[in-house]
Amino acid sequence: MRKVLSSVILSVSAVFTFAQQDPQFTQNMFMKLPVNPGYAGTSGSLCATVAYRTQWVGFPGAPKTFFFSADMPMIELHGGVGLTVMKDKLGNFNFTFARVAYSYHKPVGATGLLGIGLELGILQSAVAYKWLAPDGTDGNADMAIPDASVNKMTYDFGLGAYYRTDQLHVGLSMSHLPGKAEHLSAPEFNYQAARHYYVMAGYDFFLTSKITLRPSAHVKSDAAVTTFDLHCNLLYDNFIWGGLSYRLQDAIAPMIGVAWKPNDKQTIKIGYSYDLGTSDLKAHHSNTHEILVNYCIKWNRPPKIQSHINPRFLR
Repeated sequence: MRKVLSSVILSVSAVFTFAQQDPQFTQNMFMKLPVNPGYAGTSGSLCATVAYRTQWVGFPGAPKTFFFSADMPMIELHGGVGLTVMKDKLGNFNFTFARVAYSYHKPVGATGLLGIGLELGILQSAVAYKWLAPDGTDGNADMAIPDASVNKMTYDFGLGAYYRTDQLHVGLSMSHLPGKAEHLSAPEFNYQAARHYYVMAGYDFFLTSKITLRPSAHVKSDAAVTTFDLHCNLLYDNFIWGGLSYRLQDAIAPMIGVAWKPNDKQTIKIGYSYDLGTSDLKAHHSNTHEILVNYCIKWNRPPKIQSHINPRFLR
């Protein structure tokens, strides 16, 4: 049992030391802030997004990810601000990301807007001590298994640039810039955050007055492994959409969603996607669900006007 458990631990440790670590989402076209701080406030609305992704349902220790973000423009700061919180769980491993972002906005042309952003926050990593061996026995009986939970925290920051017009969006960003400096270690635990690089792009084609075609791409790399998502959604009457997403050598995901507008200023979006595995492990990881809820309210605060009295004209 000791040999089997040690192999499992080493395999999982290798995954988290050398492979991509940031949580992935199929509906990432609606979740730009967690990978690009330059996006903060560029929509011109106060927006909040909640998402939950559960992968490989029925598989022991399957990944589960919770996500929350909020952002808004800030005229006083000549840009926008945002907050991102993510909780990622995989087996006995738990990771928490919490970051605040600021984006400086620069108008470009008639409808273009460029956001240059910085994010600062924390990265917390934890490993639970209750392990279950493949034969069903308690892993804590093995001296190679920690007999207490391990919990470590370190700082985190990233950079990003995001440009959008009425139809186009393009983003470049980097997360976990400290790289190996984000080193969380304990006698039984060693975790290093890998620096991540992101590229995103998309364009809206107005096919008719009511039908919009929305292709987009999302590329992620840690300089060792690179993967990309290709999306294509069809939006009808700014109310309902449906489409497909393809993740390289991993999955094809159909998705659907609705956008309800209670009034001219508010929009509520609900989206759902289901991953169909395409890799050699597809028999074990096809059962993946993701649901997203987004709320936005237009932020049209007029600029603050100050007036002054010149004492020269006092009587």
